[in-house]
Amino acid sequence: MATTTAPLSETDYTRISCAAAETFTEAYYTALDSSRLTLTTFYIPAVTSPRPLPHISYNGDVLNDSSLFQSKFSEMPWTHHEVQSYNVHVMNRCLEPVEGKTRKELERNMSLAVQVSGYVRLLERKEGPMRGFSDFYVLVPGKSVGGKAEGREWVIQTQNFRFVT
Repeated sequence: MATTTAPLSETDYTRISCAAAETFTEAYYTALDSSRLTLTTFYIPAVTSPRPLPHISYNGDVLNDSSLFQSKFSEMPWTHHEVQSYNVHVMNRCLEPVEGKTRKELERNMSLAVQVSGYVRLLERKEGPMRGFSDFYVLVPGKSVGGKAEGREWVIQTQNFRFVT
């Protein structure tokens, strides 16, 4: 007889999505500033069909390869990001059928829309103008083996970054 797991409540969705967005945002912008060689780990593995993913639009430059993005970003001058705010919403509450899933699996069976706003300083560590930025992500669960996350718990499927003038 199959066991039934209680569905997630609205409070559960809010708790899970907020925690995921906060953890992801902190780790991602730290990597942009000081650990650029880890950037590929923040993205889904490349998919070419039916549409290329990940979809990375960085200030109008569109890429579908996290390795290429990492390489291009590594060539940029020094950066310092200050995240001012983020907002998260559950986009899709059910990526896969839920029958027979554990609570932990249900908590990772969704996609998240995350909007981040803040400032970035280019070229200089402590001085120089701060430029506004806006970043939008669609996050999906990272690879899971036997109910445990392998690598990052949430990874970028789609990203749209813009400098704000």
